[in-house]
Amino acid sequence: MVEHSFVSALSRPLGEHAAPPAQVAPVSARREVLEAQPDGALVAAVAAGDRGAEETLYRRHAPSVLRLATRLLRSNEDASDVLQDAFVTAFEDVRSLREPDAFRAWVHRIAVRLVHRRFRRRRLLGLLGLDRKNDEVSLESLADESAPQEARVELRWLDAALARIDDKDRIAWMLRHVEGLALEEVAETCECSLATVKRRIAVADEVVRRHLGGDAA
Repeated sequence: MVEHSFVSALSRPLGEHAAPPAQVAPVSARREVLEAQPDGALVAAVAAGDRGAEETLYRRHAPSVLRLATRLLRSNEDASDVLQDAFVTAFEDVRSLREPDAFRAWVHRIAVRLVHRRFRRRRLLGLLGLDRKNDEVSLESLADESAPQEARVELRWLDAALARIDDKDRIAWMLRHVEGLALEEVAETCECSLATVKRRIAVADEVVRRHLGGDAA
């Protein structure tokens, strides 16, 4: 596999370079206890009505959910909505989670499901002439500040390539090549078979190869 430079350029979490707060309030003893708990224990506490456990899970996993939604939707506003809706859904349905320790993967699946809904809504708004593009976020704008010019050029080409790909194929490709998930994880997150996700990635790979002139597999 030939790794394009855009992969490392997009590897940092969003907001990683934000300035630290001027003053940090002391962490309460209870918060310290909750922060030390694994996801499984926190999920059980949430199921029992513990709001502190909810807040801890949110703080722990919100950054990765927001990063995922922003990269897929390329809209700060839509990504923020998906973030909030994903956690509301997760906490409402937390008793249905069969593997509490898999909370992170589960909330990511919920987020991807909501991303699909957002894409369907965009298509409908587009048909009605009500779509908005003023909030669109380019992949280049999500790159690390230290990313070389070569990577930024690739990201611009990648934006153009991904714009030609069906939403489902693009999401599968991004999960595989940008988020770095294994094929089985992509299939689980997209809630489809392994064969289906391989086909989606292959379709997207062909378009990306033509634009980037390399091997994205």
